[in-house]
Amino acid sequence: MRRIAIIDHNEHDLIIEDINEEVLEKEYGGDEQKYIDDNYDIENYSWDWITDSYYLPDSKDGDLLNVDFKKLV
Repeated sequence: MRRIAIIDHNEHDLIIEDINEEVLEKEYGGDEQKYIDDNYDIENYSWDWITDSYYLPDSKDGDLLNVDFKKLV
């Protein structure tokens, strides 16, 4: 799996997806940009691979909280 983060700059949305690498290689030649263009209707976006994600609560005194995607599913 390859985890990517996509930012929709028009809607100010963050999308995180785990892409199956076999599908990515077989159908898109390993090109994440082609995958995103084919699977999302977003005009103005940027993306990158991510390895970890963190959330900073409202309180600036708090610690960064690790976002555990396995627990979300």
